[in-house]
Amino acid sequence: MAGGILGTIREFVEGNKSVRRVADDIELTSELILLVRMMFADGELKREELANFTRLCETAFAIPPHDVAKVLRYLKDFGYEIKAENAAALFADLSVARKRALLVHMLSIAKSDNELHHDEAELIRRTAVILGLTPADIRRLRQA
Repeated sequence: MAGGILGTIREFVEGNKSVRRVADDIELTSELILLVRMMFADGELKREELANFTRLCETAFAIPPHDVAKVLRYLKDFGYEIKAENAAALFADLSVARKRALLVHMLSIAKSDNELHHDEAELIRRTAVILGLTPADIRRLRQA
């Protein structure tokens, strides 16, 4: 009980650890923004997409599931002005492997509901162009 209260007070004073990490890492913020945009690209948020996003947060970014809602709130409050194109541009100078990892995460979200909608495919295509990846790269990633 006392530990829970102290933890709540610490979080209030210091902020949530996962949110602080996202706020301090523009690359992570940008990728999460792109993944959130992907979840909403087809006009609706599906349960499977949110579950996959939560799984990716935990496995790829070490964000515990119980912090995902706080991270999403942070992204909504502070990331709303960042366009998908600007977020993707931050990856332009990174390695090809890192660019591909971003697209794999985006494809994973897009395919969560077992459909690849036109708007999702278009967001992936535009992101790939910014990253300098070819349509052949995207096809290989889709098949993997």
